[in-house]
Amino acid sequence: MSLESEVVRICQELIRIPSVNFGEGKGDERAVAEYIVSSLAEVGIAATIYESASNRCNVIAKLSGQDTNRPGLVLHGHIDVVPANAQEWSVDPFGGVIQDGMIWGRGAVDMKNMDAMILAIVRKWATTGYKPPRDVVLAFFADEEAGMTFGSRWMAAHH
Repeated sequence: MSLESEVVRICQELIRIPSVNFGEGKGDERAVAEYIVSSLAEVGIAATIYESASNRCNVIAKLSGQDTNRPGLVLHGHIDVVPANAQEWSVDPFGGVIQDGMIWGRGAVDMKNMDAMILAIVRKWATTGYKPPRDVVLAFFADEEAGMTFGSRWMAAHH
C-alpha cells in the first residue's frame, strides 16, 4: 500500500470514530485514542493513554532516535472534533467518504488529517526499520476544541 493510500485509509477510519467535544468538559476521545494505540501497536510502537477525566483521553508514544543526546522533537495533533449536525451536511459527517476527490467528514481538515499523516509516516518508519536522527515524541491530545483543560494543559500539569 502506498503511503498516500495509507494516509487516506487512516484518515477515513479516524473520521468514522466520533470524538466530539461538546465543551464544558463534555467530550469523549476514548475510542479514537484506543484506535491510535492499536494502530501504533500493529507496527511495534508502544503508546500510552492518559485519561484526564472520564473518557477524556490523550495518547503519548516515544520513538527512540539514532542520537538520544540531540534535543527531541514533539509531533502532536488533537483528536477531538466540534459537534456536527448531520442535517447541515451533504454527506454523513462521520462517514469519511471520498467525494469530488476529497475526504469528507468532521475532522477531515481539523485535524484528523494531520493525525493520519503522523500515524502513516511513523508506521512506515517502523515497518522499514527507519530510525529518526533524534527521539520523537508523538502526542495526540484531547479537548483542543474547548480550551485544552483535559488535553495539553492537563498533560503539561500532570506529566
